[in-house]
Amino acid sequence: MRTFCFVALLSLGAPALAQEAASTLAANDVDEVVVPGVRPQNLRVEIERLEQVVYERWNALNSNDEFDIHCLDSEPTGSNITQTHCAPNFVIEAESRAAEDAVHGARTTGRSRNDEYVAAIQEKSRELNEEMKRVARQDEQFLRDLVRLDELRQLQANEKDQRRKR
Repeated sequence: MRTFCFVALLSLGAPALAQEAASTLAANDVDEVVVPGVRPQNLRVEIERLEQVVYERWNALNSNDEFDIHCLDSEPTGSNITQTHCAPNFVIEAESRAAEDAVHGARTTGRSRNDEYVAAIQEKSRELNEEMKRVARQDEQFLRDLVRLDELRQLQANEKDQRRKR
């Protein structure tokens, strides 16, 4: 759920920010020149590197610690393949509280408050999206990195689709 939550937020926010970027990015003060549409040699590694850069910059720039994003590597039971799951603090906290309430509810009333947590996550997700837009408008490097990350993820998804069609 964590991966889905943040991926959904990022996938909704980045294209909207990309449209704004086309009109706001200036040629001066550029740290790195990236030619859109050019595939990096190792796409997965470049996406992971850029995710780390985006999350670190985001955590430094956003105004609410609940919106800070943290990643955790884990190996699912029965697998040796490491998976990385990233989520904002509010999602991690809500999942933790939901799990505690589920255990407590199963022992006592048999009722779950899961709907409350889903609604809270949806509201905080909207707030995070607005904060991300605000930060991207104020920080051109964050915006460029976010847009590039979205481009690379789209390229990766297109390549997966092409492999499936073969």
